[in-house]
Amino acid sequence: MLLIVLLIGCDAWAQEQPQDSSRFFGLDEVVVSANRALERKADIPQQIDVLTARSIRLQNPATMADALQHTGWVFVQKSQLGGGSPVLRGFEANKVLLVVDGVRLNNAIYRAGHLQNILSVDANSLERVEILNGAGSVLYGSDALGGVVSLFTKSPRLADSTGLEVRTSNLLRYATAAREKTAHSDFSLGWRRWATFTSLTGTDFDDLRKGTTGLPGYPGFGQVRQYAARQNGQDVLVDNGEPNRLKFTGYRQLDAVQKVLFQPRPGQRHLLNLQYSTTSQVPRFDRLQTYRNGALRYAEWNYGPQTRFLGSYQLELTRPTGLYDQLRLTPAVQAVAESRLVRDFGKQVRQENLENVRVLSTNLDLLKAVGPHELRYGAELTHNTVRSVGRGLNVATGAATPIATRYPNGATYGTAGVYASHRWEITDRLILSDGLRYSHVRVDARFDPRFFNAAYPDVRQRSSSLDGTLGLVAMLPAGLRLSAMAATGFRNPNVDDLNKTFEQLNGTLIIPNAGVRPERVVNYEAELSETVPDRLLVAVTGFVTNLRDALVVRPFATPGGRSTTVYNGQTFATVATVNTGRARIMGLSARTQVVLPVHLRLDGSITYTQGRDLTAQVPLDHIPPLFGRAALTYRHRKLTAEGSVLFNGRKRPEDHSPSGEDNLPQATPEGALRWYTLNLRTAYQLTPRWALQAGLENLLDRNYRVFASGISAPGRNLFLAVRFER
Repeated sequence: MLLIVLLIGCDAWAQEQPQDSSRFFGLDEVVVSANRALERKADIPQQIDVLTARSIRLQNPATMADALQHTGWVFVQKSQLGGGSPVLRGFEANKVLLVVDGVRLNNAIYRAGHLQNILSVDANSLERVEILNGAGSVLYGSDALGGVVSLFTKSPRLADSTGLEVRTSNLLRYATAAREKTAHSDFSLGWRRWATFTSLTGTDFDDLRKGTTGLPGYPGFGQVRQYAARQNGQDVLVDNGEPNRLKFTGYRQLDAVQKVLFQPRPGQRHLLNLQYSTTSQVPRFDRLQTYRNGALRYAEWNYGPQTRFLGSYQLELTRPTGLYDQLRLTPAVQAVAESRLVRDFGKQVRQENLENVRVLSTNLDLLKAVGPHELRYGAELTHNTVRSVGRGLNVATGAATPIATRYPNGATYGTAGVYASHRWEITDRLILSDGLRYSHVRVDARFDPRFFNAAYPDVRQRSSSLDGTLGLVAMLPAGLRLSAMAATGFRNPNVDDLNKTFEQLNGTLIIPNAGVRPERVVNYEAELSETVPDRLLVAVTGFVTNLRDALVVRPFATPGGRSTTVYNGQTFATVATVNTGRARIMGLSARTQVVLPVHLRLDGSITYTQGRDLTAQVPLDHIPPLFGRAALTYRHRKLTAEGSVLFNGRKRPEDHSPSGEDNLPQATPEGALRWYTLNLRTAYQLTPRWALQAGLENLLDRNYRVFASGISAPGRNLFLAVRFER
């Protein structure tokens, strides 16, 4: 198929499209995430990467996590096929803030281990993604320690004339590694004052096939030789006739976006934004492959259907007044449901923990320009309510009995913050940025005495934080640009940190600890870049992040002073989330874009990170090995073709954290091994509206597992896609 597309591309082409250098050179891009308002990327002292809809279309990612991983800028961990946890500057999960259309996704039960919540955002519905690297607490409050991933869905477009304007984008895709089948359709209807946007995507994944080459010392690594099945009311072990096909990894997903825009007059816009995402049950692959006493531990381990609903209203005013030139008000409501369905092999009772989180939030953002000064200021309020239910369901009789909940039912988590950021264009070559934010966080929870010892205290925590940032950008001669900044950040413990009860993969039990404090960071970074317009961009960024009171998992005694406890009929060693004294993360990243002759462009990125708990003198968790990407792209007239390599370095066993979050038992005896994949992608514009795409990922069928992941990566993957757009 790839050869056919390439041969077609050698035929007569339609009129050549003019090269748009902004596709390749990012410093003149306009971004929103840095200061919650439009701003030139070149004026911002903080590292920002931008993923466009055009790039997403070429990459054809199966999920949003894959879209981030394909950039080479973001490290992504996976515990199952329906997973994907972004890592920014050595921070992961609830230490990386996810924002969709200006509304924060992180909620009261975002955990510290590995998350898959970013999969609830459909990559096909996005206009762009902005990745803000480093502490972002001044603009975003709690959780933005490693950075912010801001996702912007497509918006309705008003008509330029009195008639109706219709735009649509449609996709059908099939990929072989997981027998993925995806159908997507979005369309926008625009009038002069009203416009709507609708997006629907359905995806069906079968069981994943992993790679088979590249590990001569471990020929069977990652294979599934046995799996559990239910036959005649009994659990039995079944030999897998196709061990490279990872049994029980497939799932289904449905995503929808609906927006309505009303502009009654120039300078005033009203936007209603509704989003919904749901899945089938998602098998937790690494748990299903856990052995105990030589036999499979679990007969079932599934995340139940995960749903996310977001409804927001946005008011935008752009007629200047004495208080603002621009105003944006965004109240929102979210409803999130997730569950864990677990049954031991040979047991009749399935433990079902069901969680529902309701989030109310309001954001107010204003901008005022006075001469060379720009002031951005605003406020944010959020309130989370957690409903947690536990039951034991007998799969044979259907009888249900209450069991311990994962979280205290009725727990609440709320935040309030006010911020101001300022930009001063001292000269046309020197820009100063600064900002302050005051945040207040409260957490309240009460344990159920039926399942928790009365010695566990009720949680009533209040904390405040004052954070700041200071940065400078200097435009130097010969296309050089130098930027430097310092920023503080914090993350307040949420309901998951304070109150969770959960069995870890290593067999220990996490128990509540109401005494943990907020973790805080001071981040320093500097970047030197050189730009030759329409030809070259090279940027090198270095950073140091000092952590205080970092939250880590360590052995922890129960309120009665014991190091073990009985939970759901089993005895476990106990651990808890605690504050460590000090830690440090340092790193270096480089980006390059080079336009070559004959319609070629070279892109490259590489990131190195190291981190250490300075108090315990052990490696810090979530620190990825060296990783990056290089790609050569040909774009001319109707044809686009790309060859790329994704790569990771090695992580030795002694460099893994002792907390268990790095999943060393899931790696080889030599730790996480280095790997690379070769990938090809093509797109051919058959007509102005129809396009054909094909790609071959992991061309050499490499057998590898990404650091800290519990599932092997896809093997050789051929995808075919057809697009219709107008």
